[in-house]
Amino acid sequence: MTHFYASETYVEAYSKLSEACAWLDSLGIEYSKTRVGRYQKIFGALAKHQQAGTLDAFHEEHSFEAWVNAAHEVAELVRMYEGLSGEANPLLNERLKDSLKGQELYVLDSENRSGRDFSFELATAAKFVRAGLAVDFGHEADLRVQINGFTFFVECKRLKSAKKIRKRIKEGINQLHKRYVKSENSHTARGMLALSIGKTVNKNLGLLEGNDDKVLGDIAFSHNCAFINRYRSHWQRISDQRTLGVAVTLDTPGIITSNNQLVTCHEVTINNSVPVDTSDYDYFLKIANHVFPRRT
Repeated sequence: MTHFYASETYVEAYSKLSEACAWLDSLGIEYSKTRVGRYQKIFGALAKHQQAGTLDAFHEEHSFEAWVNAAHEVAELVRMYEGLSGEANPLLNERLKDSLKGQELYVLDSENRSGRDFSFELATAAKFVRAGLAVDFGHEADLRVQINGFTFFVECKRLKSAKKIRKRIKEGINQLHKRYVKSENSHTARGMLALSIGKTVNKNLGLLEGNDDKVLGDIAFSHNCAFINRYRSHWQRISDQRTLGVAVTLDTPGIITSNNQLVTCHEVTINNSVPVDTSDYDYFLKIANHVFPRRT
């Protein structure tokens, strides 16, 4: 298993966040009074104190929990910005506005429809766009993409309750089936589920610990594998083979204990629901390698 690790200063992280906020502003999206505006203030103060060499003063002014929360949330916003900033689509703008809604603190997010649900959808869309694919933001599906002569649908489920995991997976599978049936050509319709498990794995937004980045990545990967091993029967026994598989995503803050460095982990693990000796499996594998590439 390979992982990608990069480090940056707080000043550099604040610069990236400022670019993302400037992008929202250029689209006419008011963010200053949303949770994103609060994160910008926290990161601005953090960058200022790092430049001045007064980080102890920052920690006196801001709780550790608020800092970790901001770092976790900003990482997803930056992924959205880096993938979607070249898009000019009013329908995307509406989804972006929805993604900014919700409680400032992740742990206070309710089980109802949340702005963070839209963020997960857009962060997933950003991966397809970065892979050079055009996403239809006006379709009723979470994502609709044309890939190699196929209409490809993605239904995104941000799982927030362990008790409802099976229900949500089934709901997503049923939604995909409806997308295929309604598609202009149901024979060339395919799809997959995208599942976010961070809320069920780490509902209190604690820190995943590892002595170095490789160990930390391996631990995050093990959480994804455990989830897949427990629930794979729910997507591998479906009758509609047009659903090719799932992408399981774990976003969580972590810490490298050897140097006390805060890390935002983003682990994506792919699992197929079609047999490996089929053309659909080959197609699914191409999408997985193109949209969710391993990085070394």
